[in-house]
Amino acid sequence: MKRRQIIKLGLVLPLGLPLGLPLGAGAVASAAEPGIASLTGPYLDLTTPEGNVLAYARIQGSIDPEKTSFSWYTGRVTGVRQGEAARDLMGIIGMGAVRMLPLENEAGFQTLRKELGFFTDGESGEVIDRWINPYLDEEVEVVHLANPAINATITPYRQRQGLYEEIDDDGRGTPFILPWKLIGGRAMTEQHTHLWARNPMDPEVWKRESAGENIRISDSNTFNVAIEDLQNPDLKKVPSFGNWTHQRPWQPWMLMGQREGFIQYTCFTGSAASLADMPEQIVALARTRFPDFLVAPTEVKAAESSLARYMRTRKPAKVTESIQP
Repeated sequence: MKRRQIIKLGLVLPLGLPLGLPLGAGAVASAAEPGIASLTGPYLDLTTPEGNVLAYARIQGSIDPEKTSFSWYTGRVTGVRQGEAARDLMGIIGMGAVRMLPLENEAGFQTLRKELGFFTDGESGEVIDRWINPYLDEEVEVVHLANPAINATITPYRQRQGLYEEIDDDGRGTPFILPWKLIGGRAMTEQHTHLWARNPMDPEVWKRESAGENIRISDSNTFNVAIEDLQNPDLKKVPSFGNWTHQRPWQPWMLMGQREGFIQYTCFTGSAASLADMPEQIVALARTRFPDFLVAPTEVKAAESSLARYMRTRKPAKVTESIQP
């Protein structure tokens, strides 16, 4: 990390003295009682964009650019339609491998991530490769998730998000300050992303797979960390736990077409500095099916959404008289 980037972000010397930042910006000698971890110090001031950049980067990954760190999730996939109760359809487990690089021309970090996920039997927890769609009473092939490049930046200003990559946006109007709460020694915050975009999957071609001309995707994440960890300048990666709620159209392999409704993932989440601290099942699956996903990317590569990958690797399903889109 270059010295000017260290100065901008307020990383501290071993003695705990801030480098080059005035009081009230980023990592500060705060008004909090010396030595007592709080939301304003003694290392990071979470009421400032600079403090939030360092806090969020260390939750998402390690700010040591040589290190790969990891995240995991496990939960349920629920189907939601009008006029009936929601229905648990299957389980889901997954993981990500992430590397954080300091930005060259501004304070902040480039996030380089690979992510994969597996759909599982809701009772046994075993991975499923075939599934009977209860809405259609039809057996379908399950297509698991594998996104080899997800790019994002963490800067003092919020970035607009597209499908697995950011949208060019030179507007610098919204400071990046998360809504932190401190309860019983735990610092908690949340992050929400809502997307309405043109569907890359043309419904005229992908009659049984496409949810229509546009898609709506929402992600809500919560993060729960020890305030002592967050305010420890020696920790380049801060362990975290939380929840992830993801709403999206039916997966294309479910062959629901433009039928009304959507699916929701509701998951526990966590992060780890090494594979030894990850859930054994997901690590074993990654080693067997996607071993290259255990090491994070080293450079920015073109992102590919799961929909784009589906279209690249598969052909449209046949429309039959008995099952219409």
